[in-house]
This record gives sequence, C-alpha cells and structure tokens, in this order.
Amino acid sequence: MNRLRWLPLALLSALVTVAAGSLLFSTFMMYDDEGYVLFSLKTFTEIGGLYERVFSQYGPFFFLFNQLLHLAGFEFTNTGGRLLTLVCWLGSCGLCASLVWRLTRSHVATVATLGGVFLHLWPMVSEPSHPGGFIALVTALVAWCGVRWIDQPRRLAATVGLAGAALLLTKINVGVFLFAGAGAWWALHLETHSPNRRTRAWLVGVALALMPVALMRAQFKLEWVVTFAGIAASAGATTVIAATCGAETRTRWRDLTALALAAGAVAGVTFGAMLAQGSSPHALLEGWLLNPLRFPQAYSAFVKWRAGAEPLALASLVLAAGIAARPSATAMRLIAIGRLVAAGVFFASLVATWSLNSHAFALSYGLSAAWLFVMPLDGDRATQSARAWLALLLVPQTLHAFPVAGSQISWGTFLWVPLAALGVHDAVRVLTPGWPVARQRLLAVTGAALMVATIARCANFTWVGLARLRDSDSLRLPGAEMLRLPENFTTMLRLLSRNASAHADVLFSLPGMHSFHLWTDVPPPTSLNATHWFTLLTPAQQEAIRVRLESSPRSCVIVQRNLYEYLLNGGIATESPLTVWLHTHYETVFSIETYDFMVRKGRHIAPLSTASLFEATPGAGAHYKISLTLAETALRGITSIQLCRFDGDVSTPVTTWTATDSQLDITPLNSAGAAAGPTSRARYPFDATGVLRLDLLTDRFPPGCPLGHCVLYLLDATGRRAAEARFVR
Repeated sequence: MNRLRWLPLALLSALVTVAAGSLLFSTFMMYDDEGYVLFSLKTFTEIGGLYERVFSQYGPFFFLFNQLLHLAGFEFTNTGGRLLTLVCWLGSCGLCASLVWRLTRSHVATVATLGGVFLHLWPMVSEPSHPGGFIALVTALVAWCGVRWIDQPRRLAATVGLAGAALLLTKINVGVFLFAGAGAWWALHLETHSPNRRTRAWLVGVALALMPVALMRAQFKLEWVVTFAGIAASAGATTVIAATCGAETRTRWRDLTALALAAGAVAGVTFGAMLAQGSSPHALLEGWLLNPLRFPQAYSAFVKWRAGAEPLALASLVLAAGIAARPSATAMRLIAIGRLVAAGVFFASLVATWSLNSHAFALSYGLSAAWLFVMPLDGDRATQSARAWLALLLVPQTLHAFPVAGSQISWGTFLWVPLAALGVHDAVRVLTPGWPVARQRLLAVTGAALMVATIARCANFTWVGLARLRDSDSLRLPGAEMLRLPENFTTMLRLLSRNASAHADVLFSLPGMHSFHLWTDVPPPTSLNATHWFTLLTPAQQEAIRVRLESSPRSCVIVQRNLYEYLLNGGIATESPLTVWLHTHYETVFSIETYDFMVRKGRHIAPLSTASLFEATPGAGAHYKISLTLAETALRGITSIQLCRFDGDVSTPVTTWTATDSQLDITPLNSAGAAAGPTSRARYPFDATGVLRLDLLTDRFPPGCPLGHCVLYLLDATGRRAAEARFVR
C-alpha cells in the first residue's frame, strides 16, 4: 500500500521528463538567442579573449562553466544546448519538490510542487542554452541547501558564497539579488548578542525596499517601471516584517568568513582563467559590470501589470504591519485563509487556460502575497525559518524581470511554488484539528483532486510535445539533427543555410541570428557578435564589421523582416550607420516567408533549392513551366516531382507529375546562375548532378495554389524525398 502512494509522483516524474524533452526538441525561436549564446561559447573556447575578442552580455563564470563542460565532451550545438537546458529544468523541479517533501512528507504538496515548478518554467522551451536555465538551477539548489542546512550556518554560508559568486559572475544583477535575499535572512536570524532584532529588521526592510528603487530609478519615466519598483519595495518590506515575527537565532557573524572565502575562491578562479585566456582587466570591468548597467537604456520589455496590483501591494503593507504590531487569533486565521486563497488562484492559473497565467499572477499578485506564507501561525513554527528563507530569496529574484520581462519572469518567480506548497500545508494543519470526519474526507478528496489536476495538466504538455515530434519534420542541419519543427520552417532554414554555404565566405544577419554560423560553418565578419548588434556593439566594433564586409565581395546577409520591423516599430535604435550601409550596398536575391537573402549589389547567384512558376501564352506549348534551381551531388532514379502544401506542422500532397503529364529540361548552371552548357531533355527516371536548372513543363497545375505555402519534392521509385525546393519571391 505504501508503494502505491508513490505512484502519482513516479507517474508525474515520467510525464515531466518526456514533456520537457519533447517540447525542447520541437521548438526553435526565430529571434535565435540560442544561436547567439552557443556561438559565443564556441568562439570563446576557440580563441579566448572574452570581452576583447568575444562579445557577451553575460558574465565570465558562465563561459568558464561551459568551457569545462566542453572539455568533458559537451558540444556547442542546438542539440547540446537543449540537453543542458533539460538538465537545468528538471533539476530545478526536482530540487523544489525535494525540499517540500523534506519539510512536509506530504505526497500532495510534493506532487503539486514538482508539477507546478515544471509548468511555471515552461518558457525554458524558448531559451535553450540561455543562462536563465543555469540561473534557475543554481537558485533552486540554494533554496534546497537552505532547507537542508538551516541549522548548519557555516555550511550554508559557504554554499551561498559559492552559488552567489557564480551567479554574480554570470548575470551581475541576479547575483546581487541572491546575496541580498540570503543576506536579509542571515541578518534576521543572527545570534542574540548582535544589535537588537528590531533595529536589524528596520535596516533589512529598508534595504530590500530601496533596492528596486535604486535598480530602476533611471527608467522612472516609464509608468510600468514605477509600478514595478513600488510593488517590489512593498513586497520586500512585508516579507521582512513577517520573517521578523518568527525569526529564531540560527546564524553567527563568524560564519560569514566561510561565505567570503567561498565567493573569493570562485571569483579568483574565474577572473584568473579569463586573464589567462586573453581578457584584460579593463575588458572584464566593462563586459561584466559596466555594460550590463547600461543595458536598460539599450533595450527593455514592459511588464503588463494586472488590475488591482498596486492597491494589493499597499493593502499588504498596511495589513502586515498591523498584524505584526497586534497579533491575534483572528488575524492568524485570516492569514491561513489568505494563504489558501492565494495558492488556489495561483494553482488555477497553472492548470486552467484563462487570461491570468501563472507568470502574471506571480508578479502582479503573488509577490505582494508572499508575506502571508511567512507570517508564523500557531503550529507552523517548525517550517517558519525555511519559509522565510524561500520568500527572502524569491522577492529580490523577481527583479530579474527588469528591464526585460520575458522568460525572466518565470526564472525570477518559480520559488513561489514551493513557498505556497509549504504555506498551504502548514495552514491546513493549523485549520483542520477538530474537524468532523466528513470535512476530513472532503479535505482528502481535495488533495487527491489537486494531484489529479496537476498530473493531467502535465500530461497535456506531454501529449502536445509528443504530437509535435510525431507530426513535424527533422531539421537535418549540423548539430540540429534531433530537432523536429514545422515543415515550412525546416525547409526554409535548410534553403537559407544551403545558399549561405554555397555563396558566402562571410555571413552577417539582421538582427543577429548565429545558428546559421553553426549550421553552415560560414564565419561572421568579426568575432564580436550579438543579436541586437546595432545597440549592443560600439560604433568602432560595428565599423570593423563594415570594413570586413566591404572587403568581401562574396559576403551575404540574411534579414528576418518581422523581427527587424518589430524592433523598428518599437522604437529600438536599429538604424545605426552599419544598418544604413547594409541597405545601401546589398540587395535581396530572393525572399522566403519573412526572410530575405541578400548579396552585394550587382552580384548574381544561383538561388539554390528555389522554384518559380511561369505561365505561357496560349498556343506556346506547355501551359506551365516550373523552374527549380538545384545543387545536388547525385540525384539518382527520380521518378516523379510532387507538389505539397503546408498543412499545420506537416505538408500534404497536392499533385504529382510523372512521365505521363510532364516533360523535363535540364540546364547546367554556374554559381552565378548563368547557363554553363546546353539545355537537354530528360526522361523519367532521371539522374542529375551539380548546379542545374530543372524545368518541368506541364499543362496541369492546381488552380489557386498558394505558392508561398508549398514545397516541391523530387521522389525516387521508393517515394524517398531526394531533393526539395521552395517557391520564392
């Protein structure tokens, strides 16, 4: 019977593992932060010189950590990045679930935490290889260690020193947030002969309240930033008030020596490794410290605050102060009920599809409600220090969502899940003694329903991930062979990569999309690369790119029009002198969906794997001509050409041409797309090799066929797709 109680947790563990893996390997984001991070790591391991020869917005520890992984066999590929992100995602879930189990021994609370953290961190699928996964894992590890070693301050101090320094040297703001949260908890639990507790509480509360103000003050002209600072300041103050009410003596000043030594060791090794590999002290100062401080002026993405967020923050501050000043049995009962209501709404935002998702709740409302789960109730003192630890880590980490409120919201707020699970578990224990049997049974049914709903929601993610893998197309590009994506996307990326490999000796992109360098092995103009290079790189660095492009007649540029226009319309300063020069000196050879492939003006190329449709005048022979430009090492036994239309993530056949209804002409081409020999008539089945134009002549073509949503496949006798071509503009 006891073994059966573990069945829900075992089932959920299997589901989240499959869901995370399938979703990671069936997602690719066009903005390609993934490629930027991977290519930066690859370049650093090859030439060193972080911030001198390799640009990055991220700190040196992240590069050293990945370099050590590379020495152990880790490859900087799309597949490798996803496997590492999978470890970070599942590790974060497992650590949070483990700490809840340690404190509660509750299967319901543990299942809810494991599934809740998984669901809350789902944006991981969009950010493989990003430091956010590493940050989440380290944050979860610190949370777990705080629970495990809550009575061993020296060991906990050393852990905070190691982890805090690692985060500080990965993203400086996140490291500061970790030290601030852990430091606040440490100060509130200091030994009794330290300055009196009330004074320390005031100092800590003011410090946490002022931290968001100091962080965001330069952007106070933006309304959403002022709201963020106010809500975060209130949350810091209320959490300190609640933590002070139940604080016990647990820490000692002398144990901070272990923290300093551990942090110093990480910093020393990291900076020493960077200096040894070509980074100067000035470059390290600029790249790790000063450039991140300037980033909010270069780019920001706003938080959509939900209705009532500001009044709730103010009400929480007043209520927390009032209850701390005059605790009562009624106030404690209200706090317990408040925990249940807040956690219930959050859980509903996780498992139901409605306008309030878990990220919006956690930032707009959960942040202001965090103190409810910390304020001690009669009967929950055993976990109060642990809950204070989680909350004081959580509140500063939510500032990770400034200045870019994307995936950073989930990375900064996921500790809300174990905090809520602990708080609700303790509230139920406080509220339920003396309940009649009927109510106890209702409580058991509610717990079972909670587990079922969590498992069902995660099962839905699993089903979606497996369906995407099943119904999508393998990307089949170097290092990305395991990715399965919508077929219109895979054929487009292969087409762009093929033309870059064939026609470019230097490849640039707008904005920076560096997975193309990984797939094609065509280098960028310089080793200093970024996604938003127009704002992140200095004028001198952009000028070096221009000089290299100008000296390379065979250079090519890939433009993602949707992203470029989105940034342009959003007021981002994209039109640097380099951008203007690109528009002046390059022209589009072909466009496919939202991508343009550009070459130097006046240059001609054979646009490989592309197709065009021509309609003849009446009486001029075949009514239609479909011209395909191909470059194949060996086409053998082609028996038909099939036109497919994209339908969802895959394509469906529309029509197929064979010897009965079409004729074929083959013309050899040179790399410029000009004829390199006479045109010859081919018969099915046919063989071909090299760069060529294949003209399919027919009187039959589907009327109204949307060419931009179609692909042509050359099939052999077994039905194998031997070559492909997309219609381009």
